[in-house]
Amino acid sequence: MRYITHGAGFAFALVFSVFSGQASAAVLSADYTPGSGDGWITIDSSTGLKWLDVSLTIGQTFDEVRTGAWYSKGFRHATKEELRTLFANAGTPDDGFNLAISHPAETLELAQLLGPTLVDRDRVTVAGFLGTDFLGQDITLASHPVGQSFSAQLGKIDYLTTYGEAHFTGGHPFSNQANNAYGSFLVSSVPEPGTYATMLLGLVGVLTLARRRKATAHRHIRNS
Repeated sequence: MRYITHGAGFAFALVFSVFSGQASAAVLSADYTPGSGDGWITIDSSTGLKWLDVSLTIGQTFDEVRTGAWYSKGFRHATKEELRTLFANAGTPDDGFNLAISHPAETLELAQLLGPTLVDRDRVTVAGFLGTDFLGQDITLASHPVGQSFSAQLGKIDYLTTYGEAHFTGGHPFSNQANNAYGSFLVSSVPEPGTYATMLLGLVGVLTLARRRKATAHRHIRNS
């Protein structure tokens, strides 16, 4: 089953999933700064990727993003296949420009999660550069050096009243172009569910040890 759910308790959700044996794919909203309510992160629990709000990179070229602050914080451009997988897990698979394929409710919710780059009356759009170029080659510093422009590829989620689509477009813009209608799809990895389970068990151990030390201290006080 695929579904979208909101919540900041992502670590608990994954730990619970580990112990309960649940394996449902989920796309969750989370805060970049814990407890801030910023909602800048979308986490796909099935792939272990966290997606940065696309609107945060609006108006920046490909190079401006990959030499900027978000890359230094561990993010990178998502590949076409990674975004295609997110589309599918969110319930709005790549339609390949087939107008007969439409998932308006799922498209709108995913667009709201990822950070719209364009909102115009009844239209909500998220568009951004990918880490895969127009020719289908994944972008690296070796194959696409900084300062060398190339024909880029955009991922796009588009909702318009009763119609919703998710697909890819390219050829234009070039990587050295920027526009307020698109940003960049950036991702970073999150710890595996087993890591969260280990963290939880470690926390339980620390709390148990603290309680034992406190109880021992109280006994010493009473006996002195």
